[in-house]
Amino acid sequence: MINNYIKKLIFILLLMLTVYITYLAIPFVLVILRFIFYLLIPFLIAFTIAFILQPLVVAIQNKVKKRGLAVIIVVAAFIVLATLTVSAVLPYLMREIRVLVEKMPEIMTQLEEICNKFAQKFDFLPDSYRPTFNNISAFFNRHLKNLSSLPGKIIEKFISYVSYLVLVPMILIYFLIDYEKILCTFRQYLIDTGRIHFKNYLGELNQTISSYVRGAFLVMTILTVVCTIIFLIIGLDFALFFAVIIAVTNVIPYLGPYIGAAFPVLYALISSPTRAITIAIIIFTIQQLENNFLSPYIHSRRIKTHPLIVILFLLLFGYLFGILGMIFAVPVLAIVRITFKYYYPFKKRTVST
Repeated sequence: MINNYIKKLIFILLLMLTVYITYLAIPFVLVILRFIFYLLIPFLIAFTIAFILQPLVVAIQNKVKKRGLAVIIVVAAFIVLATLTVSAVLPYLMREIRVLVEKMPEIMTQLEEICNKFAQKFDFLPDSYRPTFNNISAFFNRHLKNLSSLPGKIIEKFISYVSYLVLVPMILIYFLIDYEKILCTFRQYLIDTGRIHFKNYLGELNQTISSYVRGAFLVMTILTVVCTIIFLIIGLDFALFFAVIIAVTNVIPYLGPYIGAAFPVLYALISSPTRAITIAIIIFTIQQLENNFLSPYIHSRRIKTHPLIVILFLLLFGYLFGILGMIFAVPVLAIVRITFKYYYPFKKRTVST
């Protein structure tokens, strides 16, 4: 009996020691993971671009009959288009962000006055539930972490990874040349080893994610161009910046359009409520056209999951990882859904004879 108690005590002590050592090792593990991630970034970027450009390479390959020539044509066109776009858009966007940062104290002061005046109409509510500026700021800080610093962080990371501008095109060429060869080799390996179920799982996963990524990227590009043009026509300041925010947050289903529209509407509210309502109507019209015509035509975001589950994932990922978590919540949810479809623990599999 004593030996059993001693064994249990030793086990508990060893378990506590393991947990404590793991806790101490977490900072070192994170440093190693960051280093590995830093090394893998050019490969991840190149693979993502190859993932998007693969259908275009196949289309051109059918014309020129040679895979290598098709890859060179697509990569050259992509580099030229990306260079022209960045050289034309990035300076303008940087100038908008710089001016916006300089005017931010003035903008925040005016928004605070507007919010507090509006909150006075809700004196019957407790202070913590009234739509004051402090309560609204606390809500966004709690549910959308680091949202305000996101553009600056993206630009900072982009500048720090300038060396990848040389590595990514080289890796991209190799990925595109061997893209189909890698897929065929892996597919044949799964067939030879009898893992047909896993092959079908990866096939549906690839089809769903590729459709989502390519469609979402195309929708973002179109929305950025359309919103920028419309905002410039109506004379809205920081047109490109607000257009990019709307296009990026539009990837988030249900909640994204409201998050993206909040920025230009609140900024227009400083000028006048009428202008804010006009901006809101314009964005609402664009979103309706995108939801009813553009996205169904492109088939970009058909994730067959109940809306309540999607919203739950959005709130969870938004709380854990901020706005970036909400952007990646839907692809992760698609992976989870397909995984459960093929590997549901309680699903009875039929054995073929």
